[in-house]
Amino acid sequence: MRKTLVSSFIILLALTFTAEAQRANRGDRGPQMKERIAQNHMPGERGHRFMPALDLSDEQKDQIKEIMLEGKKEAIPFQNQLGEKKARMKTLSSGDTYDVEALNGLADEMAELHASLKKIQIEKRGEIRALLTEDQKVIFDSMPDRKEKGKRKIGRRNR
Repeated sequence: MRKTLVSSFIILLALTFTAEAQRANRGDRGPQMKERIAQNHMPGERGHRFMPALDLSDEQKDQIKEIMLEGKKEAIPFQNQLGEKKARMKTLSSGDTYDVEALNGLADEMAELHASLKKIQIEKRGEIRALLTEDQKVIFDSMPDRKEKGKRKIGRRNR
């Protein structure tokens, strides 16, 4: 009985040290992660990870901010309509009557909205690209889209 109690205590102690060591290792990465985030995101430019890599001038940064703001303004109505269509689709697909024709029509309308959003994205990307020097264009063109980058991360996690 006494040996079992001592053994249990030792195992519990070992598990506690292991858990603390893992927690300490995670804590060490905090400053590194903050630094990496600071490098990838410029203050006030959330989500614009390409800017530091391109070494943009202040004028280019301002012009790109303006282009991206215009794109967001243009995209808002389409995104709102898309949200409404998604809600309508959920309503039609969860009720007592399942109307396939209405759902197919909504799917077509949603595809048109997605296409409109993609066209805005393509247009704004072209406007941004026109502002860049030849060296910057090479770097800009080699950068993956956010969605592609996210898909690659998910693929790595699933391996």
